[in-house]
Amino acid sequence: MDHIFYFMIFLLFFCVPCLFIYFLYWILKKSGRKKTGIIASIVLILPFLFFTSYIIMDDLLFSKSEAREILKEHQVILHDDFEVTFNQSGGFRDYTHKFELSISEKDKRTFIEGRIWDDKPDERIQIHSPLVDRYEGDTLRANYTNGKYYIYSMYRPNGKGIAPTFVEISVLKGKNTLTYEEILD
Repeated sequence: MDHIFYFMIFLLFFCVPCLFIYFLYWILKKSGRKKTGIIASIVLILPFLFFTSYIIMDDLLFSKSEAREILKEHQVILHDDFEVTFNQSGGFRDYTHKFELSISEKDKRTFIEGRIWDDKPDERIQIHSPLVDRYEGDTLRANYTNGKYYIYSMYRPNGKGIAPTFVEISVLKGKNTLTYEEILD
């Protein structure tokens, strides 16, 4: 079923504009205005190409300052230099943004020592928890640890009919790796 949905999205956003541009050029060419057809096609193709390249290149253009800003919203401050080792975002129905950073030992300790950690997660902070109203209520936050990670979780309802936001920031215990994952479900 998902394949049909993605195929329809592809047709709608790629094939239909391309066909429209081609038919516009073809009609103008057949009516004896080939130069006008070329100019009109170029004028329509350029914004389409810019928009398409932005969508494709968005993950590649993710910067350290953007990562700092996103983490700052959750009171995670990185003082030392770090590397973005992975970044991916997208989705039509459920938007997700996930990135992974290689951080310093000092920033890892600051993240761990700046919070009080529980041994188990708060069951209310899950994407499809029946314990919480999905669309209205307070923002829920929890810090917990499992065998491999220190995990900060945040669940924020965004209002009736709007997908709630789920954020998870985790630091691997054995490595200096911080992972951020945001899901709008």
